[in-house]
Amino acid sequence: MKLATRLDGDGPAVLWLHGYTMRSDTWRELWSLLPGWRHVGVDLPGHGASPALEAGTTLREVAAAVAAVAAEHEARRVVALSFGTIVALQLAIDTPALVSHLVLAAPALAGGESEPGAEERYLELMQLYREGASAEALADCWMTSPPDIFAGTELRPMLRFRLRRLILRHRWTELGTGAMRTLTEEPQDDAQLARLAARLCVIVGGLDMPVTRAVSQYLVATVAGAGLTVLDDLGHLCLLEDPARAAPVVAGFLDAGVAQAS
Repeated sequence: MKLATRLDGDGPAVLWLHGYTMRSDTWRELWSLLPGWRHVGVDLPGHGASPALEAGTTLREVAAAVAAVAAEHEARRVVALSFGTIVALQLAIDTPALVSHLVLAAPALAGGESEPGAEERYLELMQLYREGASAEALADCWMTSPPDIFAGTELRPMLRFRLRRLILRHRWTELGTGAMRTLTEEPQDDAQLARLAARLCVIVGGLDMPVTRAVSQYLVATVAGAGLTVLDDLGHLCLLEDPARAAPVVAGFLDAGVAQAS
């Protein structure tokens, strides 16, 4: 599977993995605050210009497709958000030599506990899709709390508008095939995390959902040398909700060891 990419800037390469129903152009504002890097945004399967996520596709297969992009662009630094963090973790687990620096914002784990309301919301989306609901109805359903994925955008109307415009372009075909469930069913456990060789930075919003906050603490406690940054007053989409606050955190971590790892 060949994944679509979006490139921006010059310098050492950084690979970016977006959240569910988003796409690589989600990152434009944050990229503008991070000069001196060659940003490689990936459209994950079923998102943006990448091919659909086929039923039965495994997380390791998606991680292998992302690894091919990382190798092509010599991108050893990876930044991921929400659903993208599951893929980024698998990439770093399966191909440790490819990833030197790993930023996981609002992290999740495959096979882990769901946030309150997440299962019910996904079942509602599947029902709407089967009924032939409009793109507008699907987007509005997905952006409704609970789960509180988009709660942090309520006070940021321009961000909410931009994200909704992106989500309106999502194809939702995975709702018809159940492919997302297969993708995330194999647990990412202690044994897998022990294979991580990358330096790990975890970023979470102080107002994020309980499971995400718990996963953040678990990763920092489990992965040797991992660091945690809590962005107070931000929610699940912390990198997007306040890029000006997030950018220095990301930049400081990516800059570490740049001469050795670029």
